[in-house]
Amino acid sequence: MTENEFRYTPLQVALHWSVFWLLIAEFVVGKVSANLPNGGVKLSLLAIHATLGVLILIAMLARLVLRAKSPAPPHASAGNPFFDWLAKATHIALYLFTILMALSGMTLSLQAGLLPAVFSASAAALPADFFDFTARATHGFIAPVLLALIVLHIVGAFYHQLIVKDNLISRMGRER
Repeated sequence: MTENEFRYTPLQVALHWSVFWLLIAEFVVGKVSANLPNGGVKLSLLAIHATLGVLILIAMLARLVLRAKSPAPPHASAGNPFFDWLAKATHIALYLFTILMALSGMTLSLQAGLLPAVFSASAAALPADFFDFTARATHGFIAPVLLALIVLHIVGAFYHQLIVKDNLISRMGRER
C-alpha cells in the first residue's frame, strides 16, 4: 500500500478539523453564555451557539456520508487489544455524542421557543421556562461526556505519535 492509502482524503481531513475547531468554539461560547445574566449579550452568544451547533451537525452528517462513500484507512493498532477496542469505541461515541449534542440543542431551542428570542433583535430575554426542560438536562449531560471523548481521542493520537511512534497523526494532516 502507498502512503496515501493510509491517509484520509483531503475532504475528510478538512471536515475533521472543521468539526474540531467548531466544537472548541461551541464549548467556549456555551460556557461563557451559561454564566451570563439573562439579556442581550447572552442572547447574542446563544445565537452564535445555535449557529455553530447547526454547522457542526451539517459537518458531522457530511462526514458520515463521506465515510460511507470513501474508504477509510485501516485501523491503526496500538499493539494492545484493549486500546484497539477503546479507539474504535471512542470514534463511534464521538460521532454519536456530537450528533446527539446538536440534536439535543435543537430540541431544547424548539421546546423553549428559543429561536424567536435568540434571532429577534427586539427580544430582550430568554423564555421564562427555558430552564425547565429535559432537553436542557440532556444537553448539559452530553457536554462533559463529549468533552471527555475529545480529550480521550487527543490522548490516543499523542499515544500513537509519542509512544507507538507510528506517525498516526499524519493521516489527518495535509498531504506533502
